[in-house]
Amino acid sequence: MIRIINRMLLIVFLIALVAIAGCTTVRDVVMDATQEDDSMVDADPVKIVMFIDYPVGGKDAYIAWVSSVASTLQAPEEVKRIRSYDNIDQTMSPNRLVEFEFDSFLDSATYLNRPEISDVLLDIPNYSSDADVHIYVERSDYERTEHADYPIKILSLIDYPLGGKDAYLEWVDSVSGTLVDPPQVKAIASYDNYYGESPHRLISFEFSSQEDADTYEALEEVQAIEDELDDRAGGWSLHTFELRSDYISE
Repeated sequence: MIRIINRMLLIVFLIALVAIAGCTTVRDVVMDATQEDDSMVDADPVKIVMFIDYPVGGKDAYIAWVSSVASTLQAPEEVKRIRSYDNIDQTMSPNRLVEFEFDSFLDSATYLNRPEISDVLLDIPNYSSDADVHIYVERSDYERTEHADYPIKILSLIDYPLGGKDAYLEWVDSVSGTLVDPPQVKAIASYDNYYGESPHRLISFEFSSQEDADTYEALEEVQAIEDELDDRAGGWSLHTFELRSDYISE
């Protein structure tokens, strides 16, 4: 069953409703949705994250479809970067991670409102068994945030405990240096869910190799932080993804 987060303009599978609403421009849509609140269209960078499961026996068909639409998705100037990843353990959900990066909320809205983009995104249910869409805003908890095409990404999906977000962030501030220091990790970045939905937070750890990722995860200080996370978070899970070449221009 396709599971879709339907929130305002960024509901990629309901973009067709924009036309029904009678709004003639993307800015009209954004302003209608936010009741003239300019905070929704400021210049803060945002990331649209898609968690996708392949249908049983349907991965090859999905990949072939992606190959046919990748250039369309990358063409608009609003999107700064698209990257896709496969879960190392294909028995775990999500099977696939896709990230779209934008300079602002308005850029993401403009992109999603393009007919050729909405046509592609509305076709995803025909090639997946489940798709979950979220928008995230980057935080400044970690220093290693430079973009590069590192082949291995460990993604920590975290929910804040009820009423415990501030305490969690204070704890993160006390341990972030420990997570950044080991030479095996090449980039770390954290993101908060724009709408406060689950997963509330993403932490992305990037590595040059699976060996480096395994070495990092086995470090005593990293293990201690992960053990403490059981008490600090409302819930969390860890996934290891491998970069695909679907959106990388050779």
